[in-house]
Amino acid sequence: MSYTLGLATMDNSAAALFQGNRLVAAIEEERLSRIKNDGSFPHLAISEVLDIAGIRLSNVDTIAVYWKPWQLDTRVSGTLRKLATAPLARAAILARLQDMAGTGPARNDPPPGSWRDLFRLRKILTKHHGPTSAHLHFIDHHHSHQLYGEAMRDWNGCLSLSYDGGGERNSTVLTAVRDGRRQVVTCHRWPNSLGHYYATFTGYLGFKMLEGEYKLMGLAPYGKPRWRDTILTEVLQLEPEGRYRLNTTICDYHAALQGRFHPRLKELFGPPRAPDAPLTEEHIDLATSLQAAFEAVQTHVLSYGKKRHPDLRRLVISGGSALNVTANGRLLQAGMFDEIIIPPAPHDAGCAVGAALAVLPDAEKPSVRSPYQGRDYSAAEIATAIAAHCRTPPPPLPEHQLIETTAQMLTEGRLIAWFQGRAEFGPRALGARSFLADPRRDEIREKLNDKIKKRELFRPFAPSVTEDGAPSLFALDQPSPYMNIVADVIGTSIPAVTHVDGTARVHTVSRDAHARYHALIARFGELTGVPALLNTSFNIQEPIVYSPEHALRTFAASGVDALVIGDHVLTREDLVCP
Repeated sequence: MSYTLGLATMDNSAAALFQGNRLVAAIEEERLSRIKNDGSFPHLAISEVLDIAGIRLSNVDTIAVYWKPWQLDTRVSGTLRKLATAPLARAAILARLQDMAGTGPARNDPPPGSWRDLFRLRKILTKHHGPTSAHLHFIDHHHSHQLYGEAMRDWNGCLSLSYDGGGERNSTVLTAVRDGRRQVVTCHRWPNSLGHYYATFTGYLGFKMLEGEYKLMGLAPYGKPRWRDTILTEVLQLEPEGRYRLNTTICDYHAALQGRFHPRLKELFGPPRAPDAPLTEEHIDLATSLQAAFEAVQTHVLSYGKKRHPDLRRLVISGGSALNVTANGRLLQAGMFDEIIIPPAPHDAGCAVGAALAVLPDAEKPSVRSPYQGRDYSAAEIATAIAAHCRTPPPPLPEHQLIETTAQMLTEGRLIAWFQGRAEFGPRALGARSFLADPRRDEIREKLNDKIKKRELFRPFAPSVTEDGAPSLFALDQPSPYMNIVADVIGTSIPAVTHVDGTARVHTVSRDAHARYHALIARFGELTGVPALLNTSFNIQEPIVYSPEHALRTFAASGVDALVIGDHVLTREDLVCP
């Protein structure tokens, strides 16, 4: 049987391995390195997927990478133009070029992956993983995004939107797909980028760029969009035929990376917020306005696609900007499309799967739909890890007793760390590596944010709900298996997961997707009448836990009441040093 290795080597780097047409494993580098948003070359992820399959790199027949590195003309010309005309951006561009050349200052964390790596790929792989005679394929960045997203459904026709910071030449690509045939509707050249727009203002609001964008999105429902029209006039301009233009003179992504912002932004919106400064009404209203303008541009791009292809009533969204769940939900509510799907890893990590799909003959799409693509730790491995942390390791429980015990603890208001099965691929905790709580208890949000997650109190939590129970709690007419769509909450029974605007980021769970997690939610629903749980990622200012050892360490460091790991229920009293 042939093996295909897919790679994303910069920005959320990852590796994915196929055996024939079956996805064996897909893992982000950050889960193993424990460095958030790790963009270094994914050596750890490569080793892990190979080890899961029980093979070496020499057994791999094909390697597919998510960039065509020779298509650098747009990037190079744009970068040179900035060096010549935009003094605010020079320091950031020169620092990035130093990193790429390996001449940057000493650093403790791994250097980011670079374009240069792609030109010496075989040499890098051989040095770290042994010899390989695999055929190398370089796949268009946005095509990699789109193929992965489109594999989530058996649709004969759809519009497929990929948008992020930027690919080789384009930052946004809209494609019409019919019966396997593809027709590009619009391409938006870099640096006209919705991803860079959102990232720049993430920095302007005092959050960490390329990490804190979800904070901007979480803040947006609290304010008023008083600067929406100003943004659409001065920063993001709508153009005919579904096009948009980013004013990179005043919205300079590279300068923002260095904490430098054009004076015009201060004139329009007030001074940038310092990271440790309190949030003011102006900051909140700016977040609301930025989100509203983002949604306006998204609608503008897609409306042109619908005009050109009115019969296509389904939409696939991929790319880093697809993580804007609020925009996704609003788009669905607007009725422009009957159904929308976003993959579990729409950001660059997902391109490791998409690149591999591009070179597989007759790829079996259902094989990539499960988000649970990490290592499947055995009962013995879990027991060994527990023994290293507990005075007297608790015995394993039968399935029904494990579910009943956990559900009862949740109804009592206890906080649970939940480690079950293979880790999720992508940034969302989908019931394999989660903190869980009772969504009926409004006060539990502050406890989780302040005492356990150690993050801003305005940050919302998401509900996991059984697929058949979702219609009773949410105004949502389709599944949301990867937690990438917001919907209006029906009633007032789940205040802990209801955002200030009455919406929630919904995760629908089917029995086929994750039987044990589904059973827990269903039993909680039988006990309370609410078939949903508060679900947030199992981490504390770190990447989501991956291994049993990670889970036990994070549990010990948290204020969570119990850890349900494999067939075991651990309380804090069980720990050697609780």
